[in-house]
Amino acid sequence: MHAPGERTYTKAELDSLISVEDLTHLLGRLRGDRVSRSYANRIANQKGFPDPLIDRPQLRLWLRADVEAWLDRNRRGWREARPRPTG
Repeated sequence: MHAPGERTYTKAELDSLISVEDLTHLLGRLRGDRVSRSYANRIANQKGFPDPLIDRPQLRLWLRADVEAWLDRNRRGWREARPRPTG
């Protein structure tokens, strides 16, 4: 049983959770490299960034679709950018 107003998540949504580590890669795509965890955390704490689905002292997880929608609005071109090759 769920509390009134509590959202129910589908398995697909739960399977598409991303961590701050994943966020470092998404944010870094325009630069061709990942960004630091501290930068990713600063972005995640900005007003307007999606709320995490799970928010614990040592773990924050967001729905990938929410983060990608935010990136579409705030980091144009991130989808087309390719990570810099390693090696």
